[in-house]
Amino acid sequence: TLEVALPEDLPTIAGDGDKIRQVVLNLLSNAQKYTPDAGEIRLSAGYDQDTVWFSVADNGAGIPEQYMPRLFEKFFRVPGSERSAQGTGLGLSICKRIVETHRGRIAVDSRENAGTTFTVSLPRFSPRH
Repeated sequence: TLEVALPEDLPTIAGDGDKIRQVVLNLLSNAQKYTPDAGEIRLSAGYDQDTVWFSVADNGAGIPEQYMPRLFEKFFRVPGSERSAQGTGLGLSICKRIVETHRGRIAVDSRENAGTTFTVSLPRFSPRH
């Protein structure tokens, strides 16, 4: 199940829409790969005065704590994940690069057997005066 919770008045960010879309799609794709068929995925967003954020959360297998520091390394795959999903181990490193190029941050919170949440924070667009 995919649940989407986006505010109607979500502000604009400055950046490359195609690249940000690539980040969202990668995070959703990963959530789908590692969440069982009866699982749940939630895409949500919000904002404050300076930042727009979105998160992709799932209730899948989660990531063992010892692998968390390596998640954004090129070609890194959590050992054993090859059985449940194919991939090159490049997606998260590309996401991090895109987000940082946009002066943003990407963070992950995960609990084994309880799920994972990736949160991306990006600066709000502010027109120059």
